[in-house]
Amino acid sequence: MIEKRKYRIAELTEIKTDPEAIISGAMDEEIRNRMMITIETEGPILEPLLFKRVINSMSLKKVGSRIEPVFRRIASSLSCTMTTEDGSCVFHNGKDENFFRTAENSDRYSYQIPISEAVKCLQYIISKTAHSMTKKELGNRFRDELGYERMGSQVDILFTKAASSAEIERYGNGRYKPVEY
Repeated sequence: MIEKRKYRIAELTEIKTDPEAIISGAMDEEIRNRMMITIETEGPILEPLLFKRVINSMSLKKVGSRIEPVFRRIASSLSCTMTTEDGSCVFHNGKDENFFRTAENSDRYSYQIPISEAVKCLQYIISKTAHSMTKKELGNRFRDELGYERMGSQVDILFTKAASSAEIERYGNGRYKPVEY
């Protein structure tokens, strides 16, 4: 059974560093540890959000073009499962992933949610109703379950990608149903 959970952000102690220390390789082990803590807490997590969490914990605002290769090199050496969804790398913590998480208080934006997690949300919604749903009904419930106030373009893009998954089927009349219906 699919669960609805509250999204938890990894608690990383903020440290002061500069881009030169990261580029030199002096911070590699610290970065690796922070990535693993973040994956353990927030997994499955998309690569851009993982990098953002770690760089922000190091008193820097973004992973720029000089730091990105360092982060990618370190991330590729991590001992965790990595998959690709819609061209983005997703890091998994190896635990049960039969859940989706709400995005309260802007903990993460809709473009930071893995498609596989959005599919779980749709399956949860459909399994809780006694009937199939129209695209509009399902979209509104999807938005509400994830904790967004309105169906903006990014939420709509995530919904469309998730609804197109092989794990979600449509009847001939266009209404949605889960595969195991």
